[in-house]
Amino acid sequence: MGMGPLLVDVALVPSEVRPAWRELVCIVVDVIRASSTIVTLLDKGCRSVYTVGSVAGARALAREKGWLIGGERNGLTLRGFDFGNSPFELQGVNLCGEKAVLTTTNGTKVIKKVAFSRAVLVGCFLNASACCRRALELAREHGTGVGIVCAGEKGRFVLDDACCAGYLVKTLLHTGKEMGLNLAVSDAARAAHRLFDSYPDIRSCFMESGSGRRLVEIEREEDIASCSRVDVSDAVPVLINSSPCEFKPLT
Repeated sequence: MGMGPLLVDVALVPSEVRPAWRELVCIVVDVIRASSTIVTLLDKGCRSVYTVGSVAGARALAREKGWLIGGERNGLTLRGFDFGNSPFELQGVNLCGEKAVLTTTNGTKVIKKVAFSRAVLVGCFLNASACCRRALELAREHGTGVGIVCAGEKGRFVLDDACCAGYLVKTLLHTGKEMGLNLAVSDAARAAHRLFDSYPDIRSCFMESGSGRRLVEIEREEDIASCSRVDVSDAVPVLINSSPCEFKPLT
């Protein structure tokens, strides 16, 4: 007897993550910019990225271990940090063999919320195809579904994360068909898919979102272009430890 359909679900805000998500393969999305930064750090050669919710905790861990430290609050790079929450800032940087600690306003907190899931991956436009294929492989292996959780903004819905989730749903459906999988799509996943398709391009969505407008305000518009690139990375960050949260590239 064949396996039944695999569910594709989306939590448009973190509070929509239910206890049943414990059984799902989870993709965390904070596209502007934590997801994109974590993917870029691993793509640039980092061995591990540790995500920490508090600034003090991040400073203490980086100081104790001698690791690099990056992050932001309200979009701005923190004083004394090696880098901000910025994929653009990391372009051209060789981080081969390094370990890094990252703390951000939203993304690093939502990771803790879903750390109990069957597997936790980080997804964005940069690694969409690689992330979706690996998520489906894991879902098939465990006989479960895929849940995409949007980090949002301090618990609230944000347009950019929902739009990215919609693209990931679209990619999961395309990849699932290639893999011969039967996928069942929740209403939230279907709505996110339609939302993505309503925009002519990714930048248009970003420029309408509060996160995108904030980047323009703080003169970091180059990150909008950096986060808008599609399938430029095969790095798929996977959570391997939850205290502190440690991501390594999935091989």
